[in-house]
Amino acid sequence: MLKTGICSVTFRQLGVEKIANLVKKAGLDAIEWGGDIHVKPGDMAAAGIARKATLDAGLEVCSYGSYYRVLDEKEEQNFEPVLESALALGTDTIRIWPGDRPSETAGESYWKEFIEKLHKDLDAAAAAGVRLALEFHVNSLSDSNAAAQRLLDEVNHSNLYTYWQPIYWLADSDYRFQGLEKLGNRVLNLHVFNWLFHPVKGGWGENIERRPLKEAAAEWKRFLSVKLSQEPSFALLEFVKDDDVGQFLEDARTLRQWINETKTIRKDTI
Repeated sequence: MLKTGICSVTFRQLGVEKIANLVKKAGLDAIEWGGDIHVKPGDMAAAGIARKATLDAGLEVCSYGSYYRVLDEKEEQNFEPVLESALALGTDTIRIWPGDRPSETAGESYWKEFIEKLHKDLDAAAAAGVRLALEFHVNSLSDSNAAAQRLLDEVNHSNLYTYWQPIYWLADSDYRFQGLEKLGNRVLNLHVFNWLFHPVKGGWGENIERRPLKEAAAEWKRFLSVKLSQEPSFALLEFVKDDDVGQFLEDARTLRQWINETKTIRKDTI
C-alpha cells in the first residue's frame, strides 16, 4: 500500500502546527519531520511537540528525516541522539545520508570504513525496532542505480533500506525507471517532485528549476506503477515550486489522483 505525505523541510519557514494542519488540509496521510529545523537530534521537547501536532491532525509520523551522515570526514556525528529523536517521534524509520563523497571517487578504504560504521548504527537501530533508509542523492555512496545497489549488497543487513527519487542530474527517464524497478524490494519511501536540471547555470540552487508536479504526469505515473514490496511505503512531496502553499495543495491533489488511478488499474488487472 502506497500512502502519501510530505517532508517537513519543504516548508522550513513554517512551524510544526501549521505544517500539520496544512498536510491535513491537503488530504495526505503523513509527515516526515526533518532533523535540521523542526526536530533537531536530541531535542526531545521538539520531537514531542511535532508528534502531538501530527497525531492531533489525524496524521502519521512516517519517518525522521535526519541529516546524519554515517561517515563525515569534516565532523564526527553521533547516532544516539538521532535514534532517540526518532523514538520520541514515534516512528520506526530514519533516513540517513550515505557518506560525504561521490561513489566513483570514494576509495575502497572509505567504503570499508563506511560499511563498518553503518553496521554498528544498523544494529543499534534494530535493537530499538527502528529501520534505517539511505538517502538516494548526488555526492554520496548512493548517487546512482549501481552505487545504491552495491551499497545495499555489500552492507547486506536486514535492517537497511533506501529511499528513491528521480535522479534529477541524469534526465534519462528509462534509467530512472529501471533503477526504481531494481531497487523496489528495498525502497521504503519515495521523494516526489518535478525538477528540471540546468547544469550550466551555476551553483546547485541555480541549477534546479522547480515545476508543478502535474507537468511530469507521464513520468511519475510510470514510477508509481512500480509495486514496492515494503508496506506501507510513502510517497512524500518535497520542495514545491516557489515554496508556495497553493502550489503544494495543487501538487497534493495531483499526487492523490495519480495514486488512486494506479490503485484502480491494479484492481482491474486482478
